[in-house]
Amino acid sequence: MERILLKPLARDTLTAQAADTLRRYILLEELEPGHQLPSERELSGSLSVSRNIVREALSILVAEGWIIKKPGRGIFVAEFDRSAIPPLAEGSLNYENNDLQTLIEARRAIEIGSVDMIVERITPEQIAELKQINQALADNLRNGRNANKEDIAFHTVIFESTHNQVIIDMVPLLEEMFRLLVISDPKVMAHNPERIIYEHQRIIGGLERRNADEVQEALKTHLYPTDQMINNQEVVHS
Repeated sequence: MERILLKPLARDTLTAQAADTLRRYILLEELEPGHQLPSERELSGSLSVSRNIVREALSILVAEGWIIKKPGRGIFVAEFDRSAIPPLAEGSLNYENNDLQTLIEARRAIEIGSVDMIVERITPEQIAELKQINQALADNLRNGRNANKEDIAFHTVIFESTHNQVIIDMVPLLEEMFRLLVISDPKVMAHNPERIIYEHQRIIGGLERRNADEVQEALKTHLYPTDQMINNQEVVHS
């Protein structure tokens, strides 16, 4: 029997969420006309949706006059009357933090609860992959680019290192959590904390030493701030 861990969202729902997130990103960051937005590829990684969904969302914003697309140059904020935007435009879709909180709790339970299995079963190749991903993440953050895609990839390897298919099948839960984090606070598309790099390094170090206590403590330090911030209505990237 096929296991369904998450109810898939309809394509039009994903497109609407992506479009709404981009609108709120423009407003919250107070982006001026002419400001260049990230590329379709970068937005796809940031929003954890396909590039086709991103294109559809961008097409909606073009039609509404929020942005303009210049072939060969990129995507830019357009001239539009911000005073005419209805108050609900900054959050016109209903995103329930309880749903996000539930995903965060499940993600923490899986990663922290699987530490012994991870430490015992992770391969040298997977540790090397974690290092490569964290380096790419660091490069992105230090160059002002979103690192959501790399953050997801890092924790996907953690899930996969259990070599337990049931846990591996829960990777979509991880992806959905990151997607909802960005929806809850679009500003994380531009502002990712540097602490992620250091905390990932601590996790990798514990794995290299095969020290379960060290890995568990590093994961708790890494995962707890997100949970705490959600409760305080301050979403951060983790």
